This record gives sequence, structure tokens and C-alpha cells, in this order.
Amino acid sequence: MSTKEINLLNDLIARLDQKPFDLESWKTNAMMVLGRIFGDTSRKVELIRNIQPDYSSWSLRDTSGRMSQPDLCRKMAREIIEASISELEAFGPPVKKDATENPALIALEEHITVKQGRDLAQIMASDQPKEEKAAKMSEILNGLDQVDLLAMVVKMLNA
Repeated sequence: MSTKEINLLNDLIARLDQKPFDLESWKTNAMMVLGRIFGDTSRKVELIRNIQPDYSSWSLRDTSGRMSQPDLCRKMAREIIEASISELEAFGPPVKKDATENPALIALEEHITVKQGRDLAQIMASDQPKEEKAAKMSEILNGLDQVDLLAMVVKMLNA
């Protein structure tokens, strides 16, 4: 169980009840915390980003005793954070992949030299046209035998 993350999320829940409550600053804080835990592209971050009070004329005319718009926003926020806590308790923190790790280079590293790996990484990171990149990468990989090339392709497909 990841107690640090759960404590941060519980702190976010506690801030929902503080007076005065500023929804936009709370959302910013929540998106930063959830982004750090689950990744910036997480659905949870998107849900928090989309919490907005509805002050349309229809919602303002409805006086049937429903919750106020700020209270509805707090309720939605609380549900998202509580679901995140439940997920952390059940499954633990998500496994994050290193963004700098290129699956193609990882598959290649067993079959090429360190220098060839560095050269390939440099070519891939460059802003050369694709045709030039392909030609230079082909030169580097030209000396590999067919068995090694097949093993690399299989490893890339399994990544």
C-alpha cells in the first residue's frame, strides 16, 4: 500500500471542506497530485479538469432543493479522489514506464554494440528527414545477421 500517496489524497479531500473554498486552486493542486501519482494523461486528471459549476439558466431555475453548484462540484471531486484512494489500496501505485526508454532500442541492445546503440539513439533523436534517418540506421544495422534481426523484431513486437 502506498501511504504517502493516500495521505496526499486524503489531504485533498480535507481541503474540500475548508472555508473559503476556491475550486480552481483546488483543481490545480489535485491535478498536480494525481498527475504525479497516475500520470498527466490519466483519466482522473481529466475528470478533475472538467469539474465546472453549471450556472446555466436551467440549473439556476431549478429550486427543487437540490445541492448548490459548488456543493455538486465538491461531491464530484470527493468521489474521484475517493476512487483514486480505493484504487491505490487495492492495486498499489501504477507502474510507470521511463519515457526515455525506447522499446526499439531496448530490443536492439542485445544484438548491437554500445557504440551502435548510441549512434542509433542519436539518429532517432535528430531532426533529420525520415529518409535520411532510415538510410543512416540501415547502414548501422546492415552488418547484423538475419537471425539477430528476426530476434529484435520479435522482441519489439512483444514490448
